[in-house]
Amino acid sequence: MIKKRNQVYKIIFYSLFLIIFNSCATVIYKTIPLKNIAKVKGIYFVGTQNFQVIDSSRVMWFTDNIKGPRKLSVKIWYPVDNADSFSKAPYLNQHKIIGSAISKIFGVPEPLMDRAGGVKCNSWLNAVPARGKFPIVIYSHGHQSIKIANTSQAEEMASNGYIVIAFDHPYDAALTGIDNDNIIYTRSKLPQNDDEAASEKMIKRVKSQLKIRTDDISFIIDKIELKFSNDKSFSDIVDFDNIGIFGHSFGGCTAISSAYNDNRIDAVLGLDAYFLPLSKDLIKKDFNKPFVHIGQVDWGTSNNYNIMEEFGKNNSKSSYHFSVEGSKHNDFTDFSQFTKLTRKFGSGEISPKIIRNVMNDIMIGFFDAYLKDGEDFDAGKYEDTFKSVKTYVH
Repeated sequence: MIKKRNQVYKIIFYSLFLIIFNSCATVIYKTIPLKNIAKVKGIYFVGTQNFQVIDSSRVMWFTDNIKGPRKLSVKIWYPVDNADSFSKAPYLNQHKIIGSAISKIFGVPEPLMDRAGGVKCNSWLNAVPARGKFPIVIYSHGHQSIKIANTSQAEEMASNGYIVIAFDHPYDAALTGIDNDNIIYTRSKLPQNDDEAASEKMIKRVKSQLKIRTDDISFIIDKIELKFSNDKSFSDIVDFDNIGIFGHSFGGCTAISSAYNDNRIDAVLGLDAYFLPLSKDLIKKDFNKPFVHIGQVDWGTSNNYNIMEEFGKNNSKSSYHFSVEGSKHNDFTDFSQFTKLTRKFGSGEISPKIIRNVMNDIMIGFFDAYLKDGEDFDAGKYEDTFKSVKTYVH
């Protein structure tokens, strides 16, 4: 009888402990300060605009009988001379909905994500573009991610004289806001392990996803050319002869595929890119465009980096890989930039400031060299600047 009573007491104690712990955790997460997006280092202020474009030639998604024209939610960042009289743009539009989705996908506590609504960035909404001539750089987000996932890089690029264009790949993004108040959630799927990745069913699905994304990029270039040519504030400053692209994870794969299929794209950069979905023909042929990859040291037992190396060696133009010690997959986005608590949910040991500077410095050096006819890209200097970086030339 006493033993049974003790067991009851233990159950009650542990139940109360869990209730108190969860309640305290919620309070803690609600009071933890989140850092703002780091200040940009370029000479320009940063402007931003949001808009939607519609591709009536394609259906919204390739499966589940989702019909209707494909709609893309777009965000751009661009150089600004003077930000006076303009309002600061929020980092997260509809932050409660977006924060909740990110919480579910990455396992980050929702009270912590709720605080993301207070994060400040460096962008001024609808500010007048600067005078000059600026190349375009397109961004493709990762699997079940969103278009603002690399805002730190987008704003830094814009402050250094680039027009950066990002959009959500609908149903492949974690969520997409269209028609002002309509939110659509992901229906995307990528393999969870090497065996699943090799299955015929998964290969077919991922290739379908990659084709949709690749077509999205070319459509965006078409639409941006049309939109900017009809807008005097942009028509005189956009350099359509120099277009770059970068992407994280599946977005890096998208960037390569898009550049391979669209000759308007001149230079490509991948952030811990996912190479496995690329076709064998693409990997074995001459890519014939400069390429940079920045990523974690390895992908475990995955064949991902072997494919990257083969792709790089077959490229007649320069191909570089920067390996970053102490980093993990999500560090190559804004994920680790707001709080060190993300180390509990998938970021690595590398300092958020260092990984941010690694990405920003390499990106600007690379795109300056190939889109602005700047100095030659000195890949070797980044090992001297950052102890965590090791450089490989293919």
